[in-house]
Amino acid sequence: MKFAPLSAFLALAAPSSAMAQMAVSTFGANDAQLCYQAAADDFASDTADCDKALQGGALTARDRIATRVNRGIIYNREGKLDAALEDFNKAIEKNGELAEAFLNRGNTFYLMRRYDEAIEDYRTSLQFNLKQSHVAWYNIGLALEAKKDDVQAKEAYRTALEINPEFGPARKKLGLSGAPAQE
Repeated sequence: MKFAPLSAFLALAAPSSAMAQMAVSTFGANDAQLCYQAAADDFASDTADCDKALQGGALTARDRIATRVNRGIIYNREGKLDAALEDFNKAIEKNGELAEAFLNRGNTFYLMRRYDEAIEDYRTSLQFNLKQSHVAWYNIGLALEAKKDDVQAKEAYRTALEINPEFGPARKKLGLSGAPAQE
């Protein structure tokens, strides 16, 4: 399964507040590819291409899983958290080692204010070698901050920066400005 890099935040609106979290889209084919593109587009909120891809019988098992993850990202963005959770659960049921599904399900739990479950899923995504591990550490920091554990949240943001020293969102959370110093 090919995973696409994420270049921007997916703004995920919680019922009472908007929090920025990182999500990682997965790549498929045909309508599934259009679904992937919608998931990667911060402003897309239409799941029609995802729905068409899943209704058709032409997807491989791998692409069906990826399409569920991508549709779940869009559902998160729309605030349809139960639908997102269902898609991530089905993806995990089919591939229990898909790091991106755990990361994105963690985002759903975060938006539901189920912070302990979010942290657990973010950590699970790391166990399954999430390629953009700084994203999981950043999201762990957000969840810890929401739990009012500022000390551990800052530690998570620092870990994200150890992995990716130029990761702006973590730098901002730690009060750092500009680019990291060159050695």
